[in-house]
Amino acid sequence: MIVEPFSSSGSPRPSRGAGFSLVELLVVIGIIGMLIALLMPALASVRESGKQVQCLATLRSIGMAAQAHVNEHQGYLPCAGWEWNPVGGIVNPTGLDDPEARHYDYYHDDGEQRPLPITAALAHYMGVTVNTDSRAALANDLQQEPILRLFRCPAQEPPLSGWTQRDSNGWYSPDEFSSYDFNEAALGRRDRDAKQAPFPQGKITQVRDTSSVFFAMDGRTRDPVFDRCFLIFDFGPNDSVRDFDIKIQQTTLGKEAIDTWRHRRHANVLFIDGHAQDYSTDPGDLDQVGVSRGIQ
Repeated sequence: MIVEPFSSSGSPRPSRGAGFSLVELLVVIGIIGMLIALLMPALASVRESGKQVQCLATLRSIGMAAQAHVNEHQGYLPCAGWEWNPVGGIVNPTGLDDPEARHYDYYHDDGEQRPLPITAALAHYMGVTVNTDSRAALANDLQQEPILRLFRCPAQEPPLSGWTQRDSNGWYSPDEFSSYDFNEAALGRRDRDAKQAPFPQGKITQVRDTSSVFFAMDGRTRDPVFDRCFLIFDFGPNDSVRDFDIKIQQTTLGKEAIDTWRHRRHANVLFIDGHAQDYSTDPGDLDQVGVSRGIQ
């Protein structure tokens, strides 16, 4: 039998409970706070790694859509870039050396057939079809979530808008939203003598090394105000992404295309052969990613 001790007044003393004292409670709270502080960087790293994996999956889906476009368009990827010197001066099937409109898909733009912007051309093979009856209808569809989610990296907020096609007469394609830049050297009609240095303009068999020439990669518009395009281009016939980054810093063109910090100084890259992998944004790694290098 347990006998309760008595106070001096003769009444039983209250027994001490099993709860924490205030000091003990504060110590426990302090330890929990320290553990949370130690775990937060690890949790952030795990979260960021998950976003990078999602981004790679998005690029691989884009790569499969690009290959489907190649299969259905006589070996051509969608076109993108500044279309220099189109035949007849207009970016239409004739101007792109595609008089039978078999290399690319087109939409109606005030009486002209224009090539679909690259996100719209690829979206068709990813389960989303846009309205090609008019420029206004296409532009509206390009702003909608079904197509936005196909070209969005979860680590980039907010997504940016810009263009992927234009000509020297002032025509631009409608705005697109994208977390990725595209290779103008491989997809566009470049400003050079095509007989001496043929531009592929999307024709995959004219790319010598499809495993080293990039198709799309983590990126931004070159400038969100004055150079709002999702394009990386070549200054010469043997350029890498590092060459582009160095040379564009020396020009008056926009300088923000390489998204250095998105994945903790890494960038995911999709190559023309369809494989995707991540590279650090250090100069040595960027030099491994071909822009024009590997085409000829």
